[in-house]
Amino acid sequence: DGSPDLPTVDAPTESPKQRLLVKYRSFPDATALEIRTMKEEAQNNIRTYLGSGVIVTDVQALADATQTAIDVIIVFFNVVAVISSFLCFFALWMQFTTNMRENSWEFGVLRALGFSVKMLYRTYIYEAFCLITTSLVLGSAIGIAIACTLTLQFNLFTELPFVFLFPTTIFITLTVLSLIVSVAGSFFPTRELVKYPIAIILRGL
Repeated sequence: DGSPDLPTVDAPTESPKQRLLVKYRSFPDATALEIRTMKEEAQNNIRTYLGSGVIVTDVQALADATQTAIDVIIVFFNVVAVISSFLCFFALWMQFTTNMRENSWEFGVLRALGFSVKMLYRTYIYEAFCLITTSLVLGSAIGIAIACTLTLQFNLFTELPFVFLFPTTIFITLTVLSLIVSVAGSFFPTRELVKYPIAIILRGL
């Protein structure tokens, strides 16, 4: 009839796709065991149909495992933060005790000038509070700047998008513990010094 002969194409013996994403329907009434069983059956069927050379990965399972690992790491960091704050409390306590005993004459002069015990408490607590707050602000700013710089440099090679994730839980935990340590570490040494009369403090402990 004059029409050109079309070339014959053999049917592919394997999947022509390099990657295939499968999204499961949501089953609100299904239990976790039933969902896991359905996923395993679907993965086995895909391997059986496409051959043993196909790699089937459950992305949701990997994401759940990664999230579990992240949660464990965050808990570990929180425990380390509590232990570090506990040690810093004693270090701050000893430092304030030493400084106040070395500068006890100034403490006695303030008492002689009419400073009440509450005013002296507030003075030393404010001093510790300012030191801790300054350290928190500067340390957080420097840490964020270094982390962002290293992440951006790493993303130049991996070509991944930049995502800023701030460890809110650890930051709040450290902030609260640091403020508690600053107040307690300055309160107890001051309480020991206000017990002495002004004359004894001026003569030196």
